[in-house]
Amino acid sequence: MKIKRYTPKEFYERYQKELLSKEAVYQLIITNCQKAIENPQADCLIGTVEDDQKTYLFFQYTRPYRMLIHALDDVDAKMIETLIDYLKAENIEISGINTSKEIADLYLKIADIKEYQIRTKMDVMELKKGDLIEQISTGSLIYATLDDLDFALDNYRGFYKDCFHEDTDINEYRPVMCRHIENEELFFYKVGDQLVAMCAITRKLVRGVSVGLVYTLPKYRGKGYAKQMMSELSKVIFAQEFEFACLYVDQNNPASNKAYKSIGYKIIEDKQDIVFAI
Repeated sequence: MKIKRYTPKEFYERYQKELLSKEAVYQLIITNCQKAIENPQADCLIGTVEDDQKTYLFFQYTRPYRMLIHALDDVDAKMIETLIDYLKAENIEISGINTSKEIADLYLKIADIKEYQIRTKMDVMELKKGDLIEQISTGSLIYATLDDLDFALDNYRGFYKDCFHEDTDINEYRPVMCRHIENEELFFYKVGDQLVAMCAITRKLVRGVSVGLVYTLPKYRGKGYAKQMMSELSKVIFAQEFEFACLYVDQNNPASNKAYKSIGYKIIEDKQDIVFAI
């Protein structure tokens, strides 16, 4: 096995069919490739572990994020060792990895990394058009406006704390939230005269969309509002002729996992985001 480096354009053109066949799984690599193609000066390390007969592994690294690693088929130690040896030989220091648990366990063992933090353990879930199990709605899905910005940012603070168990400076996210609102990608779920939950289309892909920022205010939890909201959002997405919706779900939040499954979402991949102590 050997490493082959590509420019983002070369990589996307060669592997486009494979990438789009599992677009929900490969969405971050696809997005980073597209950004780097649009901006040739972007820092984007991308390549494969392959031999003359087969491609085994995709990897992509954009600072300051973690290296994305995807196996195209079964995983074995040799392909991970090939990648680690290459990074050492080229003096490429990475901040961490974002990959499946199987690959993460092998990487940490082979690289002999003792000090690290598993920042998140996530499942990638996908809902295909035609698989939606519609829910009876007791409220309505509405588009957020710029007048709602402060409320949206307060919701983002709660969302971030639920996910990462730490506070964040919400003002850093203000431009992103404004963009979501202006692009009609941010939504609230309203029951009676109360806004009870929030969600967003966070990334438009080639054939589908990635959904995120799903947050229900604590005092309204346990009433099925998130499930109803996601059902309504899915109808909006599929009405726009997208083929699927996908999202990342915290493995330590079984209630939300159950809610997504109840409307038709299926787990298609597991992910661990691991930060190295370097």
